[in-house]
Amino acid sequence: MHRHVQVEDSLFKVPREPFEKESEVFCDMFSLPQGSSVVVEGTGDENPIRIDRTSKDDFEQLLKALLHRKFGSQPDLPHGTEQWTSVLKLSTAWNFERLRQAAIDALTESGIGAVDRVVLSQRYYIKNWLLPALNELARRPEPITLEEAKRMGIDIALKLASVRERVTVTVQAHPAYTTTSGFGSVVYQNNSNNNGHGVAVGSCRDPRMQGCDFSDQIRSTFSTYEL
Repeated sequence: MHRHVQVEDSLFKVPREPFEKESEVFCDMFSLPQGSSVVVEGTGDENPIRIDRTSKDDFEQLLKALLHRKFGSQPDLPHGTEQWTSVLKLSTAWNFERLRQAAIDALTESGIGAVDRVVLSQRYYIKNWLLPALNELARRPEPITLEEAKRMGIDIALKLASVRERVTVTVQAHPAYTTTSGFGSVVYQNNSNNNGHGVAVGSCRDPRMQGCDFSDQIRSTFSTYEL
């Protein structure tokens, strides 16, 4: 049996079984009321079940992934980060647990970037993405950009900046002394033309940070987050 649904200005005729089997939301939505005199929504194009606050493109990606699980090679699976994010969005909203995990696995295998993982982990409650993504961003030499900060949100961006700034690197400047720098941004080196004294020169963030594990600092700084 099928149900007729309307998403935006498009009508879809969808099989009941995979929707009802995998989602309690649709199991309730597709349930038939008792009594032959009642006009049942979803039984035809004239009286479809209307799904509000959902884009047609997102629904099509969910439908492709769900029917692929049911019927095999046809239709093709979603491909690319954007399409699988659509599946993740709706499967989370409608409690398709297995489909949600399939979307998470596909996005992980796609090599989705650290900033995207931070954003999606908060939006769609993916607990095991946040800590590794923050660790990756804390290690990288490049600073967090304004656009990245806007996407992640000001609270996460400021906490991440705090983690990066608290790192202390000890650099050998001269046989007689050493100096420390939160970013490793000041480097002292011996120079025979300066009578053996250290000369301060600007540099980028110390490259040794790329090999560090910031997990403990992140857990401390992000103590109110589920990591």
